[in-house]
Amino acid sequence: MKKIFVFLFFQILICFAQQESVTYLIDFASVKVYKNYNKETLIHQKIKIESEKGKKFAHLQIPFDSDREKIIFIDGYTITPSGKKIKITKDDIKIVTPAEFTEYSSLYPGYKVISINFPGVEVGSIIEYKYKIFTYKPLIENHFWDGFYFQSTEPFLLSRYELKIPKNFKIQIYEKDIKLMEKKDKFGYTTYIWEKKDMPGIIEEILMPPLNEIVPKVYISTFKSWEEIGKWFYTISKNEKSKNNILKEATNEILKNKKTEEEKIITLYNYVSTNIRYVGLEMGIHGYKPHKPEEVFKVKYGDCKDKANLLKKMLEIAGVKSYIALVNTENKIEKEIPLPGQFNHAIIAIPKEKSYIFLDPTTEVMRYPNIPSYEQGKLSLVCGEKSELVEIPISPPERNLRKRIINAFIDKNGNLNGEVTIIPDGIFEGSLRNSLRYLKQIERERNLLKELNSILPGTKLVSFEIIGLESLENQLIERYKFYTEGYGIKVSNKIIFQPSLIDKLTDLSIVSLEHRIYPLRIGYNFRKEENIEYKIEENIEIETIPPEIEIKDDFGSFLTKIEKTESGFKYKRIMEINKLEISPEQYKKFKEFYKKIASYDRLPIILNIKD
Repeated sequence: MKKIFVFLFFQILICFAQQESVTYLIDFASVKVYKNYNKETLIHQKIKIESEKGKKFAHLQIPFDSDREKIIFIDGYTITPSGKKIKITKDDIKIVTPAEFTEYSSLYPGYKVISINFPGVEVGSIIEYKYKIFTYKPLIENHFWDGFYFQSTEPFLLSRYELKIPKNFKIQIYEKDIKLMEKKDKFGYTTYIWEKKDMPGIIEEILMPPLNEIVPKVYISTFKSWEEIGKWFYTISKNEKSKNNILKEATNEILKNKKTEEEKIITLYNYVSTNIRYVGLEMGIHGYKPHKPEEVFKVKYGDCKDKANLLKKMLEIAGVKSYIALVNTENKIEKEIPLPGQFNHAIIAIPKEKSYIFLDPTTEVMRYPNIPSYEQGKLSLVCGEKSELVEIPISPPERNLRKRIINAFIDKNGNLNGEVTIIPDGIFEGSLRNSLRYLKQIERERNLLKELNSILPGTKLVSFEIIGLESLENQLIERYKFYTEGYGIKVSNKIIFQPSLIDKLTDLSIVSLEHRIYPLRIGYNFRKEENIEYKIEENIEIETIPPEIEIKDDFGSFLTKIEKTESGFKYKRIMEINKLEISPEQYKKFKEFYKKIASYDRLPIILNIKD
């Protein structure tokens, strides 16, 4: 259920993703909801192509569910810079099933796309089009919801949303940075109108929140509470009793010799994560209702709610209670308005004491009990007999730990030999597993070599191995040996080099702006440890070492420590971040904290070569 809700004006979302150089002259959506909750949506857009990049807007794609929706293309044309008007013809309009989804048509037969190419488009052209979406089968009986955004990365000269709904319908309205412009009653219907003019394009900042969290918007819903949504989803996702015992027999076989409840949970989570392919395509009722677990188990693929529902059923067979939980992986939800469309993903919640264990089998790379960073701290709707909004726990820095252990030898010419062991946990283990799992060994080696050379120019990879990649049950460990010629700078009888090797902070791009308008969203807590034991030749002595550094701040901490040994010295570096988001007001202080770490990482050690 990666996308269970598509706002009517989905072209705005496309604009969010593509960020093309255009100006929206008209951005208009009009929605009429009938008494039976069927609806009719008119989309009208007029776009000026401002650059070569903007020409991509000449290809319009309108996705729809042919099982419950019908699209009527009303009119469309291109106006060239010279004023020539070129109309869209039937030959320019195609209804297709995207090639990448044809193999999944057995589970998702209704997915279609209207594809339209506007003729004669060049820089300075204007494209304009109107079409209607007729929804003759509501997704949820006796309910309606919608949303509209009034700004994006491109300028909007006129952005307008109209909603016409039966007068007796009770709706909830959520407005952010916009107020209702007009409300009028006529012939048993109430019309609501919101409008913005001359909205500038948003200049994006690195690691800023998603656009639909910060732009003016309006949400509408007929649901009264989150519990009402949760109960509805719980009802439609209930698994019917099946006479087919294949899933039960398979589950029992998978759990053979597993005795404790935790062993069973881990085993089934690992099985669904790695053996059921994720397919991110959801339309129609199957944007909400999972397919039967027996069906998903048979075809070995499904979307997030299909995988979650299969895991739920297998846990049930094992005697473990669990629920499907809805979450948004991209944005924070507006909890003030209960609206199904605010969720785009489904995971599993297992009751434990007064809380839950949350698991996401969709990721396929996170080892139990870790969950992806983009779900942590988010509000999740646990759908059960008594549904509730619950905040998913945020992992502390020590749960997202990357420990790097290095044995290093630096010779009298400044050449460096290193032997590295990396033990990652949490997001670091998931990220490493994901980056390696589909690559050949030679590709893994080349990627590592590229990474090392970006930090240690001139590095050669001597050996490389990965342990534990084949199963989520195993701790992932990365080991390699490398050689870097001339790492230490030799000046006369001195060798000068930075003791911090690989984890040193060299990229300051996230604090490159002088000021910020929007928060800097780091997204997760983490801890990086680098422990290096340096050995040096007998005729080399340590002349100068950097002082011990320790910083403790609101954002985290940083520590470096050097200890002399009989054969050289030990270097310890620990960097920890414990704040997910930095406000614009805090940014200056965070920037100073971050830059201090980078400057301390550059501090050198000086060795003296004896005569």
